[in-house]
Amino acid sequence: MSAVWALLAFVMTLAGGGFAFRYRSSLQAIMAFSAGLLIGVVFLDLMPELFDLSHSHALPIRWLTLTVVGGFVGIFLLEKLTIIHSEKSHDTPGHHHNVGLAGAIGLSFHSFLDGLAIGVGFQAGNEVGIVVLLAVVAHDFADGLNTVTFMLATRNSRWRTLSLLIVDALAPVAGALLTNVLHIDPRILAFQLAFFAGFLLYLGASDLLPHVHERPRPALIFSTLAGLATAGGIVAVLEQL
Repeated sequence: MSAVWALLAFVMTLAGGGFAFRYRSSLQAIMAFSAGLLIGVVFLDLMPELFDLSHSHALPIRWLTLTVVGGFVGIFLLEKLTIIHSEKSHDTPGHHHNVGLAGAIGLSFHSFLDGLAIGVGFQAGNEVGIVVLLAVVAHDFADGLNTVTFMLATRNSRWRTLSLLIVDALAPVAGALLTNVLHIDPRILAFQLAFFAGFLLYLGASDLLPHVHERPRPALIFSTLAGLATAGGIVAVLEQL
């Protein structure tokens, strides 16, 4: 079932790529909102869920919080090792085609992890799954946009760029399908959820939030706060269901 929900991430990734092909005038506002949404989901939904799992399964909360740190550091190292972050500005084209390809593949692996996060979220419960899904969908719009802009900035053809965009869009569906195949013990699920909490926190705080600081206009600050408020509102509504 989570793979069906992951089709929303597929659609949003393609939408982000299409947006990059056409125009980018509203990109910073979208990223600011996504940053607030992702950070809000981590602190308002995933972290409380980890405390509940720690209590119900007698797991040391320190181990779970260390796993959150591990997820944060893990995606940081992934970005550095795949040359994504150092090349993501797209402002100075002139790099080789294979560099753009490596970066786009790295972004696709991000999307695959997004799909795993969706699947793990739904295994933890429908409420957690829906909240994680909405956060991932918001992020994947920017992910599809980044894939296209990265490929075009490194002088790849439009057809090659479109091919990588499709791969990036399919990646979260593949990740969600994988969690449907694997049976995950609840204790292991808690650590997986902790890892993806760190993963989503990194995406919001390091991948998206810096765009607000580039040009700290009131509209961008408002968009970030709106993302946080949206996350809080979604969590509050789902708790009443």
